[in-house]
Amino acid sequence: MLRAAWLAPLLLAAALAAAAPLRAAEPACTLVVGHGRNLALDDHEANTAWNQVNNLFNAQVAGQLQRAGWRVLRLPLPVEARDLPSNVRTMLDRAQDGGCDQLLETTIFADDEAQLLVVRLRAHPLATVRNLAGPGAMLMIGEPIYTSQRDMRLLLRSLDTLSPADLARDMAADFIRQNPR
Repeated sequence: MLRAAWLAPLLLAAALAAAAPLRAAEPACTLVVGHGRNLALDDHEANTAWNQVNNLFNAQVAGQLQRAGWRVLRLPLPVEARDLPSNVRTMLDRAQDGGCDQLLETTIFADDEAQLLVVRLRAHPLATVRNLAGPGAMLMIGEPIYTSQRDMRLLLRSLDTLSPADLARDMAADFIRQNPR
């Protein structure tokens, strides 16, 4: 009985050590982060509409990348997620856990001042840097390395006529062509 008590941790450590090279052999992934920007403090229905269109666009872009053989993790954030430091921590934690080396932002938002509906993909490298505040290393989001944007006239029914699936297919195909894995 005593022998089994010390054997189990050794077997677990051996299994984890054997699995580590398998994790390292996995291809790097792309964290596909979706986030709307048009929070309406007093309009739950508007927030729901922005969340739905951004979630659909994010899912479609991620699906296009997966069909092209990319390893993808999704992280859709609702328009209500306004705490930028918390959002960045969530993104970096998710990317670190998944072994991602790239972040791809997907967003659809209204630019009221310019009267445009904006659909955008933006890619950033994720770099491992020394943690100056403590031991070990940490991930950092680099400057954008790719941006694709489609602007449409902002009309009252713009979201109703928008086709996130078509935009995702076209924009993801352009991204993949310019950024082969």
